Amino acid sequence: MSNQELSQEEQEALVAQWLLACPGFFERHAEVLQDVRLKDPHSDRAISLQERQMHLLRSQNQALNQRLNEMLRFGSRNDKTQQAMVAWLQQLIEAQEAAAVAVAIELGLSSIFEVEVCCLLQVDESFQALLDQPFCQIYADCPATFKEKIAQSKHNDADWQSIAILALPLGNDQCAALVLASSDPERFTKDMGAFYLKQIAGLAAAALRRVAW
Repeated sequence: MSNQELSQEEQEALVAQWLLACPGFFERHAEVLQDVRLKDPHSDRAISLQERQMHLLRSQNQALNQRLNEMLRFGSRNDKTQQAMVAWLQQLIEAQEAAAVAVAIELGLSSIFEVEVCCLLQVDESFQALLDQPFCQIYADCPATFKEKIAQSKHNDADWQSIAILALPLGNDQCAALVLASSDPERFTKDMGAFYLKQIAGLAAAALRRVAW
């Protein structure tokens, strides 16, 4: 097959393969690297290959720095969450009365999740059956059954954008639910992991059972 029968893409692929297989070409013809002109990605002017490489390295460095900063922020937030979690558990252990435990749960989780509302609700078994998994989604799409029950908390839901509802099995045919509401529509979503929320629910339920809430 002659070069005339090859498409431009195929010819370019052959050239690229040849250059990769023969790196000595650039050592013998260093002037080629100096004479090559490429389009500047940030303007219409032509720049040398070396300049283009510098642009590429600069972009890669900026991307790496951004990732590093994100990792540092994430680590800092994890440390803050861990400290808040330890403080919350200490408050649960120290609380001796049902009312004190309820306050510790609500205030502590408001801080941990950084949400505007955290409240406990007494519910029946039929309602708890709807919470086989933590319920997380946009508040506007929340089923009417849930909204009616949440209305009993007497919280103003005008600014609620996303919500999480967790079942708290208390035993002895007693059931409760924990409601977390945020003005951030991305705070609680359908695809968020349920494992952490289930652990939180288990700890809160254990504290409430201890004081027969």
